[in-house]
Amino acid sequence: MYWVFQSGGWFAWALNEAVLYTNQYGWNWAWIYASLANVSLAIFLTHTYKGVIKQFSWQDLPLLAMIRNHFFALCFMAASLVALNLPLDQYLLGDNFEVQMNAFIVTQYLFNFMKPLAIWMLIYFFFQYSKKQVEMEREKNQLENAIQETEGKVLRAQMNPHFVFNALNSIRALITEDPLKAKKGINQLSKLLRSSLLTERKKTIAITEELETIVDYLHLEKIRYEERLNWKIDVAKNILQAQIPPMLLQTLVENAIKHGISHSAKEGLIEINGERVEDQIYLQVINPGHLKIKGDSTGIGLLNSQNRLTLLFGETAHIDLKPLDKNRVLASVCIPYLAETIA
Repeated sequence: MYWVFQSGGWFAWALNEAVLYTNQYGWNWAWIYASLANVSLAIFLTHTYKGVIKQFSWQDLPLLAMIRNHFFALCFMAASLVALNLPLDQYLLGDNFEVQMNAFIVTQYLFNFMKPLAIWMLIYFFFQYSKKQVEMEREKNQLENAIQETEGKVLRAQMNPHFVFNALNSIRALITEDPLKAKKGINQLSKLLRSSLLTERKKTIAITEELETIVDYLHLEKIRYEERLNWKIDVAKNILQAQIPPMLLQTLVENAIKHGISHSAKEGLIEINGERVEDQIYLQVINPGHLKIKGDSTGIGLLNSQNRLTLLFGETAHIDLKPLDKNRVLASVCIPYLAETIA
């Protein structure tokens, strides 16, 4: 594209000059040869100028130094074209060359050639500036993506120890009370960790995979809470393959047990619901209890979940925690419908 505009632009300029000479002095094949000479020299000068800019990084100079360098380059290129055209005009026009050589005439020639050269420089810098802006925007996007990827990995790395800590707490309570149940709990935990390792490198997994992990986790906690813990899962079939961040629902279920079931002396029911409305997925976890949040703290689990949703889906995805009624708490998630896994 550069060479197309380079050659096309200078040929158009030379053709215009040839037409002007033909108008004034009549047709002469010499105008074609003179035009070719001018085009060749103009292309050589501007292409060399382009190479000098890149080699010596003129675009990175302070403003005054950059203006000075480009002005001298413009004068040099215009002077080179004057040095070709003054003797060429004298030779080709012969007796028709009625101009008396003096400083004013040379300056007039100089300014005449400065005009197309200055236009060339402005066009070149416009495209270079646009190209640089595009590259900077691309680099900015790449950097933002890298930062988001790193943040996502850090957040996922925080989630696993948090989950393991809660599970180990459940098993620890059984060691002295019921060693057999504790042994069963360790087996359940081993299964959960194996499942966690398989999804650790993924940004998203299918809801059906998340539900399988949750059921294993609930069975693990059932060992500890016995009849105090029951659950009901009602998730629409059309969203089972939709993608969500790993352990998103798991975190809500953990909180439901920690802040709801564990504080209740009677039977409690955890409800997990999910549906699709247009291009949005709505997930809910309902648990018995009362919402008690000190200040702005919602715990590392919910905070990390919200951060992961923001990184993956932007501000349109969010988690809400609020009382459903006097005896139940609702944790809800709204995210865009995503059919393909983000690795």
